[in-house]
Amino acid sequence: MQTKNWFYKDMGNFGFVITKNPKEDFYIKKENSLNAQNNDKVEIEIFPKKLWKNKEAKIIKIIPKINSQKLWKNEVIWIYRQKNYFWFVDVKNEKTWETQWYYVYWKNSWNALDWDEVLADIVDFNWKKEAIIKKVISRADKIFVWTLEKNKNFWFVILDNPDFNKDIFVSWKNLKYIKNWNKVWVRIKKFNKKNPEWIIVKDLWSPSERWVDILWVALEAWARIDFDKKINSYLKKIKNFLDQKELEKRKDLTNLFTITIDWEDSKDLDDAISVEKMPKWDYKLYVHIADVAHYVEENSPLDKEALKRGNSIYLVDKVIPMLPEKLSNNLCSLNPDTIKLTLTCEVIIWKNWKILDKKIYESFIKSDFRMTYKEVEQIVLDEKNLKEKWNLSKLKLWDKLIFWNNKKVTENLIEMLENSENLRKIIRKNKKELWVLDFDFPEAKIIVDEKWFPIEIKKYPRYNSNKIIEEFMITANEAVSEKFQKIPFLYRVHTEPKEEDIEKLRKILNIFNFNLDYEKISPKSFQILLEQISNSPSFDYLQRIILRSMTKAYYDVEILWHFWLALTYYSHFTSPIRRYSDLQIHRIIKEKISWKLNDKRIEHYKKILKNVAETCSEQEQFAVELERKVQDIMFAKYMEKHIWEEFEWKITWIVNNWVFVELENTIEWFVYIDDKNAKFDEEMLVLESKNKEYKLGQKITIKVIWVDKLRWKIDFEEIEKNQSKIWSATSEK
Repeated sequence: MQTKNWFYKDMGNFGFVITKNPKEDFYIKKENSLNAQNNDKVEIEIFPKKLWKNKEAKIIKIIPKINSQKLWKNEVIWIYRQKNYFWFVDVKNEKTWETQWYYVYWKNSWNALDWDEVLADIVDFNWKKEAIIKKVISRADKIFVWTLEKNKNFWFVILDNPDFNKDIFVSWKNLKYIKNWNKVWVRIKKFNKKNPEWIIVKDLWSPSERWVDILWVALEAWARIDFDKKINSYLKKIKNFLDQKELEKRKDLTNLFTITIDWEDSKDLDDAISVEKMPKWDYKLYVHIADVAHYVEENSPLDKEALKRGNSIYLVDKVIPMLPEKLSNNLCSLNPDTIKLTLTCEVIIWKNWKILDKKIYESFIKSDFRMTYKEVEQIVLDEKNLKEKWNLSKLKLWDKLIFWNNKKVTENLIEMLENSENLRKIIRKNKKELWVLDFDFPEAKIIVDEKWFPIEIKKYPRYNSNKIIEEFMITANEAVSEKFQKIPFLYRVHTEPKEEDIEKLRKILNIFNFNLDYEKISPKSFQILLEQISNSPSFDYLQRIILRSMTKAYYDVEILWHFWLALTYYSHFTSPIRRYSDLQIHRIIKEKISWKLNDKRIEHYKKILKNVAETCSEQEQFAVELERKVQDIMFAKYMEKHIWEEFEWKITWIVNNWVFVELENTIEWFVYIDDKNAKFDEEMLVLESKNKEYKLGQKITIKVIWVDKLRWKIDFEEIEKNQSKIWSATSEK
């Protein structure tokens, strides 16, 4: 019996056990609740997990509440935090088990810094409770990235982080010959009551570095930017050439016509494909994945560092890689015309989709072409237009077309791409019958100049050829996951939506005269809904609202099914250069197919995989948040040159007095409606202000009036359409 102590949330006829991690909320039937009250701390027994159902448990004990009177006494230990221009202390309220914030006036902040643990009094001020900090109990071990400046005989650090409001004095002994105006990484050496002394940990870069104003965001978030000496020493031991003995152990696929398809600027090429048409109109699909596990030994310094990173982080055109460049862009990357070590997933697919056979084995390949999505699109879908463009009506298309590395397009390439597109259609037809959810959200493509300033923001081009690779990778991921289900493994899990989120979604859909009227929620019900709204003017933001109702995908050691893809078995296998989860299961697969996965190794994986799954899930979320923050900074920098210009925005969400809007080129932001008398209808998502209504999907005209260069925030002013001409977001002056 598995038991845990968590908190009960009463929902009327049923309840939930709530945890910090949304993936571990458990459904509780009323008869299994022991009459627990809302927010009681409880001990539960977890039932065996079943596909298509919420994870369920029953309460076996109600734990008495801790005396919470101290919350309302003076001298409470809380955490001091800075948010924008304001300061707060926050604490976990032992009555409600929720976080309580109290505002701190700057004169009452003592000498506290962000995330310090402090002793504070709670006082009434103008009918509101505020905090007065009396003492700092412990300092947060936090780094800061700022600019060094000399002022006469003293050295100071100029704030890049505007939330910090104290002078930072640096002793000349700590300068280490750093040039004036360089960016530096600083920490507190000792903290006197008024003047803390700081030490420079590292001289980072000069102001001329391309992405200097973005890197500090990554560093202050504790992103792991550099690789240390241990990693560099380990890399020196890795051979730059392939051992003949290693090749002899593998299947030789160098004569198999193979290509990679990726974006123009991609350097870490994880995957390559080969497609053959069989005599009976079946297809044989080969998905070749870089064998990173061959180079990254388990528990080596590089392996430990890769796990801490969890995945690569992509910040516009800069990458914080999971693996050093020697591996990610060179030895492991499936560059053309060079022999590379791979794990190959070979799948035979019947013309009516059924998978007839699947194999996974160690191999080595030599890619024939390094294609881009755009090039594939030109060949597969625009052959007629290309013939006209190149005046090739009497010649074969491939006689004149030259792509990457001055390579001519060959008949073999044309044939394989046509086979790939035909196979994609077969797979897609079957996926539709399985009711796979088919979301398609535009992504922002940010183009920067030599100084890393955004000169253009537009929608990332979406080609049909993207779907070829997506479908083939999903097929390989499913095949691998199902084949190795009986041994310890990592799975990519996406559980069904929570009941309360479905109820919220239904209410919003009703506003637009749509309905999700299925009692038992399944991928089929959502796919039908997506088809219903596909021709609606409200499609874009309704699609996002549907996505918001979904749970987040994560990694687990149990087979809990992938709701979005409507798959029972699903793992991440296809990107080991940039995801540790994939590298981990490669290691397990290689041991299994080489007969080295004995009982001892099985027990080893049972012990470590839960931690690996949790770390990969956490680091994935960290990367998403950091990428989103940098994207917002780039949006603000881009809009800085368009101050006083007017845009037509579409409202995508409304919360109280905040209206969230989006431009045609994917830039998203929010506008504050400054009206104390505004009324927000939470049920209908309508904001009424000064005789004007704001609704989802409505277009409003907004003028950019200011960009905060320290926080990279945009300030807007709404104007009426008839006041002036609207400026196009996708054009340049």
